Amino acid sequence: MTMSTSRPIPTLSPLIRALRGTLFGAALGLSAAPLAVQAADAPGATSARHYDIPAGTLADALNQFARAAGITLASTPQQTAGRTSPGLQGDYEVSQGLARLLQGSGLQALDQGNGSFVLSEQVDAGSAVELGATSVSAVGLGAITEGSDSYTTGAVSIGKAPQSLRRTPQSVSVLTERRLKDQNLNNLTQVLEQTPGVVVDYTDSERVNYYSRGFSIDAIQFDGATVAQGAGGGSFIQPDTATLDHVEVLRGASGMLRGAGNPSGTVNMVRKRPTRDFQGSASYTLGSWEANRYVADLSGPLVDGGAIRGRVIAVHDDKDFFQDTRMERKNVLYTVLAADLGANTTLTGGLEYTELDATGAWGNLPADFDGSPLPFSRDTFLGANWARWDRTGTQYFAELEHIFDNGWTLKLNGSRNRFAYKDHGFQQTNLARPRGATDPYLWDVSYNFSDGGGRTLHTNLGAVLDGTFNLLGREHRLTVGAERYESDSIGVESVWGYNARGVDLRNWNPSQVNKDRTSPTANPQTHTITTQEALYASWNISLADPLTAILGARLNWYDFDQRTSATGDYRVNREVVPYAALIYDLNEALSAYASYTEIFSPQAVFDSTGSVIEPMTGEVYEVGLKGEFYEGRLNSAVSVFRTNLIGKALDDPSITDGVQQCPPYYPTGFCKSASGKSRSEGVELEISGELMPGWQVAGGYTYTTTEYLKDTAANAGNVLRTTDPKHLLRLFTTYQLPGAYSAWTVGGGVQAQSDIYSVNGAARAEQGGYAIYNAMLGYRFNEHYSVQFNANNLFDKYYYEKIGAIGVNYYYGEPRNFSLALRGEF
Repeated sequence: MTMSTSRPIPTLSPLIRALRGTLFGAALGLSAAPLAVQAADAPGATSARHYDIPAGTLADALNQFARAAGITLASTPQQTAGRTSPGLQGDYEVSQGLARLLQGSGLQALDQGNGSFVLSEQVDAGSAVELGATSVSAVGLGAITEGSDSYTTGAVSIGKAPQSLRRTPQSVSVLTERRLKDQNLNNLTQVLEQTPGVVVDYTDSERVNYYSRGFSIDAIQFDGATVAQGAGGGSFIQPDTATLDHVEVLRGASGMLRGAGNPSGTVNMVRKRPTRDFQGSASYTLGSWEANRYVADLSGPLVDGGAIRGRVIAVHDDKDFFQDTRMERKNVLYTVLAADLGANTTLTGGLEYTELDATGAWGNLPADFDGSPLPFSRDTFLGANWARWDRTGTQYFAELEHIFDNGWTLKLNGSRNRFAYKDHGFQQTNLARPRGATDPYLWDVSYNFSDGGGRTLHTNLGAVLDGTFNLLGREHRLTVGAERYESDSIGVESVWGYNARGVDLRNWNPSQVNKDRTSPTANPQTHTITTQEALYASWNISLADPLTAILGARLNWYDFDQRTSATGDYRVNREVVPYAALIYDLNEALSAYASYTEIFSPQAVFDSTGSVIEPMTGEVYEVGLKGEFYEGRLNSAVSVFRTNLIGKALDDPSITDGVQQCPPYYPTGFCKSASGKSRSEGVELEISGELMPGWQVAGGYTYTTTEYLKDTAANAGNVLRTTDPKHLLRLFTTYQLPGAYSAWTVGGGVQAQSDIYSVNGAARAEQGGYAIYNAMLGYRFNEHYSVQFNANNLFDKYYYEKIGAIGVNYYYGEPRNFSLALRGEF
């Protein structure tokens, strides 16, 4: 496709020209590298290549062809069930090869562009149904959501091998590229606020935690490679969704996917990749509180035939917030190249750099002595206008994929992520209530200053082999792999000093906060290295046509090295994490499943022998029913789960005199034992996809209860987190008007939850249930240009994102706000 010079975008064309120069400059550099790649090797739609695929089942033949041709071919099991293929021998173009394989099957492969095809029943030309301009085609979907205009996906990659949602026996939500655009969701926190079953917890403006089923989501993944978020989220830059194809969220234990962690879930962000056809887009979004966002995206072949292709995405996001003097300035540059090293081998590598400057404040708004919120307005910012929380993030990643002649796939991947504070990038104020205070508005103010030095490195290496084989007349699937993950973290070296005591917060002015340092005290710098290594295997066993069993296990090694402490090291060797599931197909659309999953979490505490106690074990039992309708365009799920967290460290119950010490680790306390137990259980319902042509919907309801079954006297019998609602609803839908009004799309949604509370002694904070309503209106001028208007918190509901009975733990939710986006695509 060529771009017509009669359709310029004047305000963004300099950026587009610069990006295109960067893209082709990178191509020149790659073409000079000793890759020995020939343009003739590109698997384009018009280039022929040799195939040697034997006759057999249609599913196996299509799988081998798609891997060899380097295309994405979406289908459903029902389409290929019971059908055979004559095989394929000789030289064929992609379209010719597909036609030959499908000969006599009653199916056809429809070209969706970008190397993607989907299977459909053959229909007469006169019986075809014409859908709206942006409706999902009446065929199955693939693993890539970009360009699908759908709120669901044909496959998820959060496991070690792609599977459809229906064939994944755990609760998984997917927020597609279309959904991210329709709701103007620009960072991970905004995405997870719209995700069923996830609670977003604001430690303060910059540190954000995520919870699912009562437990903290303690790891984030990019393309399956784990990145630890860090305590409180302060060492983590929110990923920008402009670089993402979609976000996958698995709820429950995910020990098979990432080793150690909580039985809460895993968030996997799937990056956008280069396309074989040229495409480009540019957008400008104007929003409340002087928000200005610019995005440019160029992708396509760098040599004839597309054997080498690249993509560049650039983002500049400049915005203030509803709190006084708060601001955020973000720049993102994402580049990725892919090269076909042969007919069956592809090398992909990329770089993403993010620069984030923000004010932020350490803590939120304070509570009164009884735990209720003090009556501060929503625009109150108890920080300083000179405060800084400036960070940079750099991600390098590479993947080598080879498809063997028998259809098996080998993937080797590696990534390195570096997070760091800028020089003098961490400068914050801190509030503390004075001892014996009688006035709830009088607080002590301290100052924290960093000369830099804080940084975290995450390094991932992985290899996975996946494929199918025949045994006892049935086709099975085996996945085996190995991983190594290392997190090397150096803490921020800071200086504290009290600037003022007894400050009346009613007179707070962010521009008049004293910056002078007094009574300086060095904060020792910490250095920790966490290493995880693992071997894993998963076997999908076809027991009968409707019944599949999945058995798996992961063998883990875990090592924690605290370089700045002589007693902080500990390790776990050969920890086995099992996995088991059954999937039973009730009919062509519905499958029932039951699964058992585990995860382990090491504990840096010691028993009476001086040994590190056993890790906690998180075990999840889940049963559910999943539906796949309209050839995969609509997915639904209902599940019931129970999570047990066993072995939390508690004071050793064998100590009865109350005075026994536990040297050298606890000279004034008790030895520990792995004797605690807690439970989370509930119900989840979810639906995503196309209800009818032009009508997309995504939503979910969760009901969760939690309890400390065995814990300290203060915790036993109580819920795990009183600030997590029992009832949680997330829903958003859009509808493209029919006929003469098809250029218009309308949408709306709701975020609702039940009441929450927080207790500390006699102080109690509480918030009743509430609902926030959002709306969207879009208009497409033609195939190239569109405009979109979004309104959030339509009725300007006053509510808190977080509450706390003591300290500075009240955080207001956003007031009513608007955005207007202009987009150009070519």
